[in-house]
Amino acid sequence: MLLYWKILVHLVTLTLLIECSLAIRCYQCSGTDNDSLFQCNEFLSKDVDLEPQSCDDVYGAKYCVKHTGRFEGGIGTKRFCSSLDLGNYCNFVKQPGDILNYRTCIYTCTGDGCNPSSKTYPLGIFSIVTIAGFTTLLRTCFT
Repeated sequence: MLLYWKILVHLVTLTLLIECSLAIRCYQCSGTDNDSLFQCNEFLSKDVDLEPQSCDDVYGAKYCVKHTGRFEGGIGTKRFCSSLDLGNYCNFVKQPGDILNYRTCIYTCTGDGCNPSSKTYPLGIFSIVTIAGFTTLLRTCFT
């Protein structure tokens, strides 16, 4: 019976380590970036060379964000990682010195590469099912 609990503790620990080590991956680009002109538009087309990148450099990153509209003194789209849920909304913004109001939208999501579209990540469900299966198997072997 003691062996059963040791194996179970090791499986749970391994599962938690696997889940914790996976960082979210987001599209990261800016419409004002001279290195990738016309790559970071509001809608990413299939001919764009961008791939989701790891968010390891953003502490506590859990979200991907797409910001379209007015930012950094220009108009365009910016995609980035965030540790904060910035919500999903659009506003009309008028900066000092502007003549017009500009529509600015923020979209926040939680899946890998989700800032152009959403995806699901079933690793948590897989881990629970695996642990439940091993627990049942071990109980039948050691009882």
